[in-house]
Amino acid sequence: MDKIIVLIALVFFSFFQSSFADTCPSISDIQKQLFHGFKAYDTDDGKPLPPKRLAYFARHAEQFILAEWQDTQGHFGEIHCFYRDGEGSQMETYLMKTSFKPENSKNWYQVSGSMHCAAGMNACLFKKHLPRKRLARI
Repeated sequence: MDKIIVLIALVFFSFFQSSFADTCPSISDIQKQLFHGFKAYDTDDGKPLPPKRLAYFARHAEQFILAEWQDTQGHFGEIHCFYRDGEGSQMETYLMKTSFKPENSKNWYQVSGSMHCAAGMNACLFKKHLPRKRLARI
C-alpha cells in the first residue's frame, strides 16, 4: 500500500508540478551571504561582482527595491533583484537567477521591454521552470 501512495505522489509531481513559487533573497539572507542560487552582478557592465564588492553589498544592503524579469529563453527568463543601502543608493548591484517567469501578474508591469514588480519582495513572486521528466515504462 505504501508503494502505491509513493508511486501516485511521484506521478503527480512528475507530470503536474513543473514549477514552484520563489522570491528574491531577503535582507537577512543577503547579510548572511545566503543567496539561494542567485549570483551578484554589476549594473554598469553586467559582470559578476568580485568578492570584495560582494562582501560590501552583503554588509550594506538594507531594503528590497524592485524585481525585474527579462524574457531571455522564450517563456522563462532572468529575474533581477535590486536593493538599496541605508542612504538610498542602489549599490550598482543586482542579484540574478535564470529559468524563471513572473507569477501573479497583477503585481508585474511592463517597462521598456522587461517586466517590473515593486510591490514588495513577498508580492513579487516568480516561478522556476523545472523540466518534466518521463517515468520509465515498466
